Amino acid sequence: MEVFLYYILMTNTLVASPELFNAALFKHAIQSSTFETFDAYKGVDGNADGGLLNDHCQHTGQELIPWWMVDLRGQFVVEKIQLTNRQDVYMNEQMALRLRNFSIEIFQTDPRQLDSFPKVTGQVCFYQTDPLGPSTFNFTCPVPIVGRFVRIVMRLDVSDYLHICEMEVLARNSILEENTFRRIPNMTLTGLSLVNLKVNNSYSCLKECLQRRSTNYCTATTWITSTRSCQLYRVNPFLDLAAAVTSEPGTYVYIQTI
Repeated sequence: MEVFLYYILMTNTLVASPELFNAALFKHAIQSSTFETFDAYKGVDGNADGGLLNDHCQHTGQELIPWWMVDLRGQFVVEKIQLTNRQDVYMNEQMALRLRNFSIEIFQTDPRQLDSFPKVTGQVCFYQTDPLGPSTFNFTCPVPIVGRFVRIVMRLDVSDYLHICEMEVLARNSILEENTFRRIPNMTLTGLSLVNLKVNNSYSCLKECLQRRSTNYCTATTWITSTRSCQLYRVNPFLDLAAAVTSEPGTYVYIQTI
């Protein structure tokens, strides 16, 4: 699929939701190193499968301070963390037990810019010294914490791997959220849309998408200029988009970048 692209930055302020929502889903993630093909984004790809070989878990190399972090792309009021640990066994060893001496920390700005990184400590939502075990766990922060970057880090005496299979950052409010969308002209998304709307322009269509992230995790839109139609979609931005679009003159696809 050969298309011409340009990018648009969208911001959304003061979103309040009566229910907790996952502010980390489909957001940009980074990690201290990568073991084989187990990239950082697999910790926020929406799939909590706990088997490493099913390819939905992140995995660092062996380090004294291995870490993984998600950029929420805005300031959120974080209340809880839901963490799915690895659940498979290798060479008679329960892999989940590697996760120990770890903390889940929240920063308002990117801690990688600090001279003391990765040793620096953020606002701690949760800390545990004992191994975590093979399951999904819910951790409530001592108080709601405002921040953009959420990191899980192990501080060890010997080098080891860090791997998790999904992290949900549960928030009820966002103070500011920004996302970049790429525009693909003369294409339309296939499949069932979340909702169809009539709005004035493509910018308003993207605003509708951002405002609905807390309820349906909108990540993409189709804008039809001739009818001013706005279709909202939940598309996994980590996957190849080619299978999800088809040619349609006068129609534009906008999809969240990662």
